Amino acid sequence: MIHNFDVSLQHERSQAEKADAFYRTKLCATEIKRFNTDSVGDMEMQRQDIDAVITLENGVTYKISEKFRDKDYGDLYVEVFSKYPSTPGWLETGSPNAVLYFTPTSVYWITHKSLASFCLNVLFQTISQLWYSELFDSHQTIISKYIKIENELVRINLIQAHNFLPDGTKWETIGISAPFSFFQKNNVKIKSWIL
Repeated sequence: MIHNFDVSLQHERSQAEKADAFYRTKLCATEIKRFNTDSVGDMEMQRQDIDAVITLENGVTYKISEKFRDKDYGDLYVEVFSKYPSTPGWLETGSPNAVLYFTPTSVYWITHKSLASFCLNVLFQTISQLWYSELFDSHQTIISKYIKIENELVRINLIQAHNFLPDGTKWETIGISAPFSFFQKNNVKIKSWIL
């Protein structure tokens, strides 16, 4: 998976209208504040993995991290390394209330606190560091492995994105994907809507 980071960023920003329509129609948001410019304040929010703050009609406010996929694979991708091997991914560095996963057919609301608790305290502990280096050294996009949690054998995918900027800067992002049902069995709070 090769990503021109600038192109990916522009694609993500182009999805804001779709996300805003979902917030207004399905969540009854009365206010939406986006952090999608390159201003100092917006970049500070982006470093916390916060793309938007929405306020619902009951007055409750949520900090939202948005993730957009071109296809619903029925799984959740969690970034472990933003830049392998030294920069942690968005789950560890972010502070939103929820991660919203947008696909062409569905939207998933994942409570960040429950996701971070499971991944940082359980899931990531089962992954051998050798698996990450194996993926990195192979230059492959994806490798599948089996892990055991609560006596259940589960297939996960380690996914590597080869990122680059037009100036020639390159880095690798590595994360893990597993079925939504696996996360839900492990107390990750997920709600979904069909579009």
